Amino acid sequence: FRRVLFRSANVAFYLVVVTLGILSMGFQLLGSRLLGPHFGSGIDVWAWLISTFLAAFSTGSMVGGWISHMPDDRRARGQLVVAVLAVATLAFTAYCGKATLNQFETAPAGLFLSCMSLFFVPVTALSCFGPQCVSYLAQRGMPPGKASGVAYGVSTIGNIGGVMLTAFVLIPNFRVSTLLQVWLVVGAIGLTFLLRMLRSSHAA
Repeated sequence: FRRVLFRSANVAFYLVVVTLGILSMGFQLLGSRLLGPHFGSGIDVWAWLISTFLAAFSTGSMVGGWISHMPDDRRARGQLVVAVLAVATLAFTAYCGKATLNQFETAPAGLFLSCMSLFFVPVTALSCFGPQCVSYLAQRGMPPGKASGVAYGVSTIGNIGGVMLTAFVLIPNFRVSTLLQVWLVVGAIGLTFLLRMLRSSHAA
């Protein structure tokens, strides 16, 4: 029975990791559609958008690695702060994104400011959980190197799914504003489950 529970927990964990992977890369495509009416869809838009996401992935990975090595009580607080920040900034993009773009549309460096204000922080916050997912698998007995490969491999599968699902199914059939709200809800639910798993792992 304990083995069944262990495997069920692993399946649930991987589902959450895939879901967050879908959100991360799908968010980039939604970002391009959100920026489009204000800045177009040229190479400069994609260059800034991709660079913003890569910078966020890098920053989030480093911050997440730092949090994963904190003492238990501080780590739990850090995880909660990052999760709340992710949800709050996803909400800001969903509900204030267009108003923000209206303000920055004619500003100097408006494209840069738009990418940083709407995408950098939520993607950074989501990326903070990558190293902590590696730590979760390692604490459940998986060798660290394998844990890193599995966690980031599963997340990348989610990234691919996010690109394909968003590009070919969601964007053609739903408004971007609606999809951003869906991203917010799914992100909040996914992070809630992930926080519970991470804490149960450290408590075990």
